[in-house]
Amino acid sequence: MSAFVRILKILLFMAYVGLVAWLCFGTFTPDPDIPRTIFGIPIDKCVHFAMFLPFPILGTLAFDFRSWWRTLCLSTLLANLMAFVFETFQTRINPARTTDPTDLNANLLGITLGLLIAILIGLFRKK
Repeated sequence: MSAFVRILKILLFMAYVGLVAWLCFGTFTPDPDIPRTIFGIPIDKCVHFAMFLPFPILGTLAFDFRSWWRTLCLSTLLANLMAFVFETFQTRINPARTTDPTDLNANLLGITLGLLIAILIGLFRKK
């Protein structure tokens, strides 16, 4: 892999992490035209799920720790740590936001599905 592609992958990952941080700590005004639920699931939980789903995939693609599986494990561990820290300190950084354990559950569910997708990518990549 060329150095340019490697740097591009790392920059994409860093931009993604920055976007997630902005979404977690920012203050947003709800749009009345957006539905409150999707299939009975609160929209904010769907957003938390979607925010963290790409983390294991992008983290694994961005970094190479000699072993694809080791990189995947470290990326997933970092994703879980980031989800916990962001949710825990959300209220302290922005008093307009609230810390909600169900948001953390949605984050972790997104990370888990992202992990499963990354595992499938790795299995098919080796064939």
